[in-house]
Amino acid sequence: MLCSDISHMALGYVWRDSGVTQKHGFDLVTHIANSDVPGQPRIEMNERGPKVLSGEYDFMSGLHHDTYAYRSRGDKRFVYLAQAQNDWDDRLIADDSVRTPADLSGRTVVVSTSAPCVYGNLRRALEIAGADLDTITFDVWREQGTGVARRAVEAVLNGDAAAAAVDVPFDQFGEKRGLRIVDLPPMPVIHNTTICANREWVKVNEELTRDFLRSMIEAIHFLKTRPDESCAILEATIAPLIGIEDADDIAHLRAYWAQALSPKPYPHPLAIWNVYQLDTLHHAESNFIGPLEIWDTGYLRDIDDTDFIDNLYGGARNAAAPAVAAVI
Repeated sequence: MLCSDISHMALGYVWRDSGVTQKHGFDLVTHIANSDVPGQPRIEMNERGPKVLSGEYDFMSGLHHDTYAYRSRGDKRFVYLAQAQNDWDDRLIADDSVRTPADLSGRTVVVSTSAPCVYGNLRRALEIAGADLDTITFDVWREQGTGVARRAVEAVLNGDAAAAAVDVPFDQFGEKRGLRIVDLPPMPVIHNTTICANREWVKVNEELTRDFLRSMIEAIHFLKTRPDESCAILEATIAPLIGIEDADDIAHLRAYWAQALSPKPYPHPLAIWNVYQLDTLHHAESNFIGPLEIWDTGYLRDIDDTDFIDNLYGGARNAAAPAVAAVI
């Protein structure tokens, strides 16, 4: 599986290392795009789609916008199969002079990526919260990598910016160093672990696809219900890559994902609409492709209808998805 960003890997490493894939007859190999990670090749962001379509990777986590462009050009191979979360998870950390988003007027905000599901969501959330976007300087970083969130925190600590959008656990990491967390409205969005594949490959490998999705479901359950083992995996894998060492930061990372992930990894319609309108809707060359055309949750439904997920959680009510805010 090719993952589009290190931010996908709290779930990705638990999925890989918890033993759930072996229960379904395979080992999971994960590579991360746009990052220099020991033991894997360097993969640029514009290589992701071609590498999946060529068969170099069976599945991808991410690719939230390019799929619509491919389809608009007549290439209909991409399909989304599952969605691990439906709410935006970035946090805004700031120096002590920023109490509300309105205080960012005339200031600089660091954004670690230009991806619409991050930068676009941040702008929309700030606007809803009362910020005047025209008066804010957004320092959008092009060079990313595994340590980008820590570097964003350090930019605020060093006085290079008033605030920065960061992934969990760098909200707590910054707060412990004297920064404050500025409240933003929740935003539904297709983000992080979106399972994408070549539909032609999926149709030839349907049972392997179902086994892959079953293992994803069990990885989510593992992360939710086995905190100590999950934290041990995170400490050994993602923590040194992103630059955290404290046990409470690792526990915060695990706890956030435990409540954010959906036991049944279906996409929420508001999340689909938001990610679509953040990018594709505004491009005449691709906005005639509808927001649902890429999605096929039939394989997930096959699994769900056997009560596989309900039985993991002790009933359908316990397997309900986290609430999604309607603010878009």
